[in-house]
Amino acid sequence: MARQTTKEPLLIVEDDPVTRRLFEAVAEIEGYQVYACEDAERGWEVFQRHNPRIVVLDWLLRGMDGLALARLIRQHADGPYVTILMVTTQERPQEMEEALKAGVTYYLTKPVKRDFFQAWLAAARKNSDDMRQLQEHQEAREKHRRELESLNAQLESAITRANEMAAEASRAYIEVNQIFKTVAGGILLIDTRHRILRFNEAFLRMAGVSSVKAKTAKCYEVFPSTMCHSPACPMRRIKAGEEVVENDIERPGPNGGPSHYHVLATPFRGPAGDMVGIVKHISDVTSRVRAEKALQESEQRYKELSIIDELTGLYNKRYFNKNLIPEVERARRYGNVLSLLMMDVDNFKHFNDTYGHPQGDRVLAAMGELLRNTVRLNDLACRIGGEEFAVILPETTGENALGLAERLRRKFAELEFHPTEGVAVQKTMSIGVAEFETDETPESLLARADSNLYAAKEAGRNRCILR
Repeated sequence: MARQTTKEPLLIVEDDPVTRRLFEAVAEIEGYQVYACEDAERGWEVFQRHNPRIVVLDWLLRGMDGLALARLIRQHADGPYVTILMVTTQERPQEMEEALKAGVTYYLTKPVKRDFFQAWLAAARKNSDDMRQLQEHQEAREKHRRELESLNAQLESAITRANEMAAEASRAYIEVNQIFKTVAGGILLIDTRHRILRFNEAFLRMAGVSSVKAKTAKCYEVFPSTMCHSPACPMRRIKAGEEVVENDIERPGPNGGPSHYHVLATPFRGPAGDMVGIVKHISDVTSRVRAEKALQESEQRYKELSIIDELTGLYNKRYFNKNLIPEVERARRYGNVLSLLMMDVDNFKHFNDTYGHPQGDRVLAAMGELLRNTVRLNDLACRIGGEEFAVILPETTGENALGLAERLRRKFAELEFHPTEGVAVQKTMSIGVAEFETDETPESLLARADSNLYAAKEAGRNRCILR
């Protein structure tokens, strides 16, 4: 009989039945074991029972809200490794900040399209795998640390007995040897003159040297790193009074590529309590570092999913709203100039209805490419809805903004689209331009640019207006 593969659990807490069924359907297609609830209390019970690593929450729920549930999840033993997506109609910056403080990983506003949620879920699986691997590495690291501390205590005890009890010297010597053979990772004893007194086979493999070399060289010659000959040197720090010194280092590994090591150093003392040298425990943490890097890359992908419009590659409306406020505040406080473009593809609905949405999407994608290739790096081009676009132009006068708008309008009108075989269509756009006025609010600046866009439409389309 074939073995059944256990499905990854995923928790959905959403009180809107239509949205909940959409999320369930997508998650089941992606191969998850879905647990769906309509309130946070039931969601918390399910979380404790099935320990899902991906949780999708609505903010506004009956009884306990989504934020309270997010806080509970983060307090759980596995909470720091759970990916939490908050889906809500709340989209003001202060509400987003409140959600992030509550432990929400990513934040999406409703309505959420099926394909976008599917893309997020695919990225979430990678992030969940990275988090699980990171948790395993951290748990292994902590276990290894405890073992090393215990072994170090045993080692010091064995060395002390070897010095104090001549009659038991042979037994203590055997015990020291056993510790060096069984300890996980590399271990070595170094005297105060940096000479290597003892080492194990694991250390030789890490250093890529022979036992002969290790016996005749100093530690910084056999296992060099950026700590050597610097204030970070474990020997220097322990001589200065520190009892435990930990460092993470990167150096060429046995296979030539970069390897990462965690170094734990502690003093070992003679019978009179004087410092004889240090014990170094060296753990290869390359896989952990790679897992952390992969996690950072996953988080960056999530961030892009939450602020980038998938079709055009431009920033989305939420990111536009978040950035317009500080730009207006900066212009008001420092007297800087600031302009705003609002633009709309002319007769887009007619084009969409005539040739279909896929062809309409090609027009919007072309608009996104045009904006990305034309505006400056410090300008902010966004798709704010449907066929509507906006560009925030810091340090730009209204006259210069109008010049940019005209270039964009002309370039867009020159593009040729082929929605069906043998048919060539050229599209136009209308643009409203507004320059920031003293003591103006973000809302009023946006309203003036939108009003100028409307005026351009009323005047016959395919034009730019600055008032």
